[in-house]
Amino acid sequence: MVDQFQAVVRGGGPSTAVDPDPVDPAVLRSWASSGVEELISTSRLLRQQLGVHEDVCRKVIAGLDQGAPMAYLLDDVEAASWRGVVTEAVKGFEVARHRVRLILVAIAVDEGMSITDVAKRWGVSRQLASRWVQESADLAG
Repeated sequence: MVDQFQAVVRGGGPSTAVDPDPVDPAVLRSWASSGVEELISTSRLLRQQLGVHEDVCRKVIAGLDQGAPMAYLLDDVEAASWRGVVTEAVKGFEVARHRVRLILVAIAVDEGMSITDVAKRWGVSRQLASRWVQESADLAG
């Protein structure tokens, strides 16, 4: 189960090895805590990158207002690199958020919540909740 946990925290998903035993609820809670810590970390990184992005956008506005040529502006703000950094930070945040959500759903289902309960509490459709429950079942073994 430790290998399975490491794979989940690092984003690889659960181990591909067949684990006939469901994951212990205490292990799920440990995964959830670690996952939320990772989510906080990716959230912090995303905020930092968005701050840089805002600074770059202000620089672009200033250049536009001064009539600077677009080629100069794009080179000046290193557009080829900063756009990808923000995109990767958003993707990292979304991946971490999804993993945490699945672990929390696995805990909820283990505690007896139905798909309808999951949908109501997360404010999503029953169909989406059903998909999350299925994905979380795969995660939990």
